Amino acid sequence: MPLIIIESPNKVEKIKKITGYEVIATIGHFMDLKSFDIDKDYKPNFEYAESKKKRIMNAIQKAKGQEVYIASDPDREGYSIGYMFFEKIKNVASKIYRAEFHEITPSGIKQGLENAKLFVDTNFNYYQSFLARRVSDQLIGFLLSPYLTKSLQYNKMLSAGRVQTPALGLITKREQEIKDFAALSEEQKQEFGIVANANIDNKLISFKHISDDLKELRFQTQQEAQNVCDEIASMDKALIDKIEINNTSSKPAKPFTTSKLLKAASKTLSLPTKDIQNLAQELFAAGLITYIRTDSEYISPEFLKEMQSFYVSIYPNTYQYTEYKAGKNSQAEAHEAIRITHCHRFEECESLCQKENLKDNHIALYKLIFQNTILSQSKPAIYETMNVTLRVKMKMFKTSFKKLIDEGYLGVFGKNEAINENGDSENDESEESLHSFPYKQGDMIALQDISIKSIKKSAPKRYLEADFIEVMEKSAIGRPSTYATFLPLLLNKEYIEISKDKKREIIPTTLGMSVTQFFSKDNNAWLLDIAFTRDMENELDEIANSSKKYLDFMKTIHSKMNFMPLKAESKEKKDYPPSEKQIKFCKDISTTLNIPLPDGLEKDYRIARKFIDENASKMPKKENKGNPNEKN
Repeated sequence: MPLIIIESPNKVEKIKKITGYEVIATIGHFMDLKSFDIDKDYKPNFEYAESKKKRIMNAIQKAKGQEVYIASDPDREGYSIGYMFFEKIKNVASKIYRAEFHEITPSGIKQGLENAKLFVDTNFNYYQSFLARRVSDQLIGFLLSPYLTKSLQYNKMLSAGRVQTPALGLITKREQEIKDFAALSEEQKQEFGIVANANIDNKLISFKHISDDLKELRFQTQQEAQNVCDEIASMDKALIDKIEINNTSSKPAKPFTTSKLLKAASKTLSLPTKDIQNLAQELFAAGLITYIRTDSEYISPEFLKEMQSFYVSIYPNTYQYTEYKAGKNSQAEAHEAIRITHCHRFEECESLCQKENLKDNHIALYKLIFQNTILSQSKPAIYETMNVTLRVKMKMFKTSFKKLIDEGYLGVFGKNEAINENGDSENDESEESLHSFPYKQGDMIALQDISIKSIKKSAPKRYLEADFIEVMEKSAIGRPSTYATFLPLLLNKEYIEISKDKKREIIPTTLGMSVTQFFSKDNNAWLLDIAFTRDMENELDEIANSSKKYLDFMKTIHSKMNFMPLKAESKEKKDYPPSEKQIKFCKDISTTLNIPLPDGLEKDYRIARKFIDENASKMPKKENKGNPNEKN
């Protein structure tokens, strides 16, 4: 009987039922990087994770003489897990294929098996790229973490990393900007503009003073504004210099990528991004949505046609077939956006989730993904926009009026649920709205007055947890598979806190500020450099594409640290037992959720931490308050 190897145990029964094949889950990575040898071209030394060794040995036994489909997750991290298993069975299995399941549905599984290719014909450089990331991250950690700890004379081990440290740098830089703004005088926190006010259609309308390039003119002091205002303050009429009427459109949000989903869902559900990722993973395992780690906005033509035939009759006035490209930074066109896997009515979302034994938060997240999928195939909202320019002596003033003439996607689920392509709520009252404008170009219009208005400068704001994933993506640091991991890591290291209100602001701690201040003045300031981190991500892509070698990448990283040698005690990554609090919480999870504790939990803190991270979000809120991995 053919054997299918996957990562998540939650998908085993569903895939087994669909295929009738033997299905075994690795439960993620099953090999730990114990050490690497700098003197032998940074050769890594992997050993079995003790908690998974028995499971993998059993899988190897079952692979003997069999046709094996390695269907670990369809990204580079998943490929690396698959490659490691391939290495274990390449001399014992009859045939070994690489299959990718982008959705856990009968059609998705069938397509994955039909398109499977011999593993030996896949791009082994994906594994080299994984090695470069994994080993370089450990190299930086082994060398700079002890150095940081000693330099700051801290009483426990601090950590530094290729992505975590620049991510922390973004947070602390914003905090410093907030402090710098707060230190300004009240006058420095303001600027000034000039407005001409007129009563039109029984409504007071303000026209802003503009420059030749049609942008609002702002003055740094009130006296500067007063000098200009004095030149025209006596004028009680203005000439209508120009009236322009155009139709403008607001497009709906594009299909979800990982970062866009985490941002939207965190705001809507008021949950940590790590919890959102876990909920989405469970929706994927249940076969309700496509694979969740993606930077692609692409939807397959086959599913677009299926959607069109089903939804045109349900949304006849708003449905519009729309194709999307993967995106300029996407790793593969074959990867789709996060979308629903089959067509049904919105009213059925709840029952479909309940059928898979999913809870309220799963339902709320699934509804959000359903709405995004439908809205991405909806017509834009159309506005009539009128721009009116006044002339007072030689000074120009302008205002805009906006009227919604076709709701488009705004009418599908209601304006409160509608997000535009910029990720913002659409508000048709963002500009002045008039029932009528009783003037034409060349008319004179009576002015009520010309006055100075004080404009408060926008104070920089702390990043919200919901927004920070997108900040990382735009900075090109991290990957869809890792975006949600860095804030929990920074929390765990006590470098940041997250406010307990619904906003969930990211607040750097004194320790977090100290870490970035230290590196900013140190020879290792490169670690805070976003451009360097972005370049390293690009070089990892180059390794995957065969245009760069693993050894060259490692030497580049190591040279930044002046080829600092590893201390003997750092060469082996040691296992430390978890705290009593972690062990107790793991046992509480096991009892409450009726799931077994992983092997080796009481010997290795990493096993305990991972078990908590994967399952804490499933605990009732009351019990989850004891989570030792949460620092906020």
